[in-house]
Amino acid sequence: MLGFEVTGPYVGAMMMSLAALFLFIWGVLSGALSGTDKAANGFFEREMENERSAEQRSGEPDAP
Repeated sequence: MLGFEVTGPYVGAMMMSLAALFLFIWGVLSGALSGTDKAANGFFEREMENERSAEQRSGEPDAP
């Protein structure tokens, strides 16, 4: 059997991967990830509003 120096990191990585997977599944099933589109769209709208107000103040559109 291989020593712990070889198998230990692999076991640790597998346990962390499983923990991350279970946390993701828990988040999806509990609804923690719902409404993310609403927050992203709100952020985008605020950024576009700020950009439009900056263009109106300067009088020239910003170059892309």
